[in-house]
Amino acid sequence: MCLGDSFSKIVAILLAVILMFIVPVFYMKEESMRLKQTRIIEEVTFFVDGVRNTGILSREDYQRLEKTLYNLGGEYRIYMSHYSHMMDEDNKEVLFNVNADYEGQILDTFSKGEDYYLNKQDYLKVIVKDSDKDIIAWYGGSVKYEAH
Repeated sequence: MCLGDSFSKIVAILLAVILMFIVPVFYMKEESMRLKQTRIIEEVTFFVDGVRNTGILSREDYQRLEKTLYNLGGEYRIYMSHYSHMMDEDNKEVLFNVNADYEGQILDTFSKGEDYYLNKQDYLKVIVKDSDKDIIAWYGGSVKYEAH
């Protein structure tokens, strides 16, 4: 048996090990991340659509979203923005004012034991970022109905 023949067998065994064990592990890790991201997108969509349908952002719904993200593992941060549009008409001039509230103001409302209310046509945007500040999910939309 010559040295070149032994070397090629060793290389073949190493390639087989890599292809049989290491590549599937990386594939499963990527697939797991993809499934986690899909789950986060579903939860954010459910959360935002619930607010859009009622105009009420409740502390319980927000805590449910936080708990779901926590249970998925990893560190996630929720960013929320609420934009309300007002139109003023005075002396033949139309002015559009946009007021924005962010998660700090929304969470302050929760700390007072109150729900946060949005009006019809207000816009809510929710962004979820991971610990690396990469955007995992982004969803928003206008409030369709007011239940308050």
